[in-house]
Amino acid sequence: MRASSGQPAEDVAAGVRGTEGLGEMSTRPSFGAPAQVDVAGEPARGSGLMGTVLRGVSGALVAGMLVLAVTLTGVQFWGLGKGGIGPGWFIVGGHWGVALVALFLQVRADRGRSPARAFQALCAALVVLLSLTYWWWL
Repeated sequence: MRASSGQPAEDVAAGVRGTEGLGEMSTRPSFGAPAQVDVAGEPARGSGLMGTVLRGVSGALVAGMLVLAVTLTGVQFWGLGKGGIGPGWFIVGGHWGVALVALFLQVRADRGRSPARAFQALCAALVVLLSLTYWWWL
Protein backbone atom coordinates (compact mmCIF):
# COMPACT_ATOMS: atom_id res chain seq x y z
CA MET A 1 0.00 0.00 0.00
CA ARG A 2 1.57 3.31 1.03
CA ALA A 3 5.11 2.79 2.17
CA SER A 4 5.49 6.43 3.16
CA SER A 5 2.99 6.23 6.03
CA GLY A 6 5.50 4.61 8.35
CA GLN A 7 3.20 1.66 9.03
CA PRO A 8 3.59 -1.93 7.88
CA ALA A 9 1.63 -2.77 4.73
CA GLU A 10 -0.54 -5.33 6.56
CA ASP A 11 -1.63 -2.66 9.09
CA VAL A 12 -2.55 -0.29 6.27
CA ALA A 13 -4.47 -3.05 4.49
CA ALA A 14 -6.35 -3.91 7.69
CA GLY A 15 -7.24 -0.28 8.26
CA VAL A 16 -5.14 0.17 11.37
CA ARG A 17 -4.04 3.73 11.81
CA GLY A 18 -1.79 5.34 14.32
CA THR A 19 -4.60 7.62 15.52
CA GLU A 20 -6.27 5.51 18.19
CA GLY A 21 -8.12 7.60 20.69
CA LEU A 22 -8.43 10.65 18.47
CA GLY A 23 -12.11 10.07 17.78
CA GLU A 24 -11.77 8.90 14.20
CA MET A 25 -14.48 6.68 12.91
CA SER A 26 -13.46 3.10 12.17
CA THR A 27 -14.19 1.60 8.79
CA ARG A 28 -14.29 -1.90 10.19
CA PRO A 29 -17.77 -3.43 10.42
CA SER A 30 -19.15 -4.05 13.87
CA PHE A 31 -21.14 -7.25 14.25
CA GLY A 32 -22.03 -6.92 17.92
CA ALA A 33 -25.39 -5.69 19.13
CA PRO A 34 -25.38 -2.05 20.21
CA ALA A 35 -25.31 -1.52 23.94
CA GLN A 36 -28.70 -0.23 25.07
CA VAL A 37 -29.29 1.18 28.49
CA ASP A 38 -32.42 2.36 30.22
CA VAL A 39 -32.92 5.67 32.00
CA ALA A 40 -31.10 4.51 35.14
CA GLY A 41 -28.06 3.40 33.12
CA GLU A 42 -28.78 -0.29 33.61
CA PRO A 43 -28.54 -2.63 30.60
CA ALA A 44 -31.89 -2.81 28.84
CA ARG A 45 -33.54 -6.19 28.80
CA GLY A 46 -34.97 -7.62 25.59
CA SER A 47 -38.70 -7.88 25.18
CA GLY A 48 -38.70 -11.53 24.26
CA LEU A 49 -40.86 -13.33 21.73
CA MET A 50 -44.18 -12.55 23.40
CA GLY A 51 -43.42 -8.83 23.54
CA THR A 52 -42.43 -8.83 19.89
CA VAL A 53 -45.59 -10.69 18.90
CA LEU A 54 -47.76 -8.38 21.03
CA ARG A 55 -46.20 -5.28 19.49
CA GLY A 56 -46.57 -6.77 16.01
CA VAL A 57 -50.25 -7.58 16.47
CA SER A 58 -51.03 -4.22 18.04
CA GLY A 59 -49.08 -2.48 15.28
CA ALA A 60 -51.16 -4.29 12.65
CA LEU A 61 -54.37 -3.25 14.42
CA VAL A 62 -53.22 0.37 14.60
CA ALA A 63 -52.25 0.37 10.92
CA GLY A 64 -55.66 -1.06 10.06
CA MET A 65 -57.34 1.66 12.11
CA LEU A 66 -55.39 4.33 10.23
CA VAL A 67 -56.41 2.78 6.90
CA LEU A 68 -60.03 2.70 8.08
CA ALA A 69 -59.90 6.37 9.09
CA VAL A 70 -58.46 7.37 5.71
CA THR A 71 -61.08 5.25 3.92
CA LEU A 72 -63.94 6.76 5.90
CA THR A 73 -62.65 10.24 5.10
CA GLY A 74 -62.66 9.36 1.40
CA VAL A 75 -66.17 7.90 1.65
CA GLN A 76 -67.35 11.04 3.43
CA PHE A 77 -66.06 13.29 0.65
CA TRP A 78 -67.39 10.93 -2.01
CA GLY A 79 -70.82 10.90 -0.38
CA LEU A 80 -70.89 14.67 -0.15
CA GLY A 81 -69.89 14.93 -3.81
CA LYS A 82 -72.71 12.62 -4.88
CA GLY A 83 -75.33 14.57 -2.96
CA GLY A 84 -75.54 12.13 -0.06
CA ILE A 85 -74.48 12.56 3.51
CA GLY A 86 -71.76 9.92 3.87
CA PRO A 87 -70.98 8.35 7.24
CA GLY A 88 -70.93 11.72 9.01
CA TRP A 89 -68.17 13.97 10.27
CA PHE A 90 -68.67 12.86 13.87
CA ILE A 91 -67.94 9.24 12.96
CA VAL A 92 -64.98 10.21 10.76
CA GLY A 93 -63.55 12.42 13.52
CA GLY A 94 -64.04 9.67 16.09
CA HIS A 95 -62.11 7.21 13.95
CA TRP A 96 -59.29 9.72 13.46
CA GLY A 97 -59.15 10.43 17.19
CA VAL A 98 -58.92 6.75 18.06
CA ALA A 99 -56.36 6.14 15.31
CA LEU A 100 -54.10 8.94 16.58
CA VAL A 101 -54.34 7.85 20.23
CA ALA A 102 -53.56 4.26 19.26
CA LEU A 103 -50.69 5.41 17.05
CA PHE A 104 -49.22 7.43 19.93
CA LEU A 105 -49.38 4.40 22.22
CA GLN A 106 -47.88 2.13 19.57
CA VAL A 107 -44.97 4.46 18.87
CA ARG A 108 -44.26 4.66 22.60
CA ALA A 109 -44.37 0.86 22.82
CA ASP A 110 -42.05 0.41 19.84
CA ARG A 111 -39.46 3.00 20.82
CA GLY A 112 -39.56 2.72 24.60
CA ARG A 113 -37.08 0.77 26.65
CA SER A 114 -39.08 0.26 29.80
CA PRO A 115 -41.16 -2.69 30.94
CA ALA A 116 -44.25 -0.54 30.35
CA ARG A 117 -44.00 -0.95 26.59
CA ALA A 118 -45.90 -4.26 26.66
CA PHE A 119 -48.67 -2.47 28.57
CA GLN A 120 -48.64 0.37 26.01
CA ALA A 121 -48.91 -2.09 23.11
CA LEU A 122 -51.76 -3.86 24.88
CA CYS A 123 -53.52 -0.53 25.46
CA ALA A 124 -53.12 0.40 21.78
CA ALA A 125 -54.69 -2.90 20.73
CA LEU A 126 -57.52 -2.51 23.25
CA VAL A 127 -58.25 1.06 22.13
CA VAL A 128 -58.59 -0.13 18.54
CA LEU A 129 -60.70 -3.18 19.41
CA LEU A 130 -63.01 -1.21 21.70
CA SER A 131 -63.42 1.46 19.05
CA LEU A 132 -64.28 -1.09 16.39
CA THR A 133 -66.77 -2.70 18.76
CA TYR A 134 -68.40 0.66 19.52
CA TRP A 135 -68.51 2.08 15.98
CA TRP A 136 -69.26 -1.09 14.02
CA TRP A 137 -71.07 -3.63 16.22
CA LEU A 138 -73.08 -1.76 18.87
